[in-house]
Amino acid sequence: MIAYKYEHFKNDLQHLIVLCEPFRADTIIAVARGGMTLAHALSMALDIRNLQSIRIESYDGECQRESVSISGQCDLCESKRVLVVDDIVDSGQTLFSLMPLLREQNPSCDFRTVALFTKTTALLQPDFSLHEARDWIDFFWERDFLKSDSI
Repeated sequence: MIAYKYEHFKNDLQHLIVLCEPFRADTIIAVARGGMTLAHALSMALDIRNLQSIRIESYDGECQRESVSISGQCDLCESKRVLVVDDIVDSGQTLFSLMPLLREQNPSCDFRTVALFTKTTALLQPDFSLHEARDWIDFFWERDFLKSDSI
């Protein structure tokens, strides 16, 4: 297991900014919940106020589901360039299911995808990514914000 700490995130964010900036996105979609922390940070760094989210579930804890569930919709009627953000592309099933749906519903939008970690075996590779996922990633936002029983 790899412990992904805030310090790693802060450094990686700077690299992702350089990769994503030339796309000139006007909208960011966070894949909830995993992509929300990264999407918020990118929206602040790139000064993109149109930050939306869509809920997709493909895991129960550490077990992958047989099918993906997508809840909610995004309003992209005023969007032209949309950055879809997730923390990790593991099997790729999340983006593989989401991206055709977004493109079908919003044919005038140009979409790019970004993730911190990607497995080389994923069904769909993101446009922008920094690290190959070779082990389970323990993201700081999955650990550091948990309620402590000692309080």
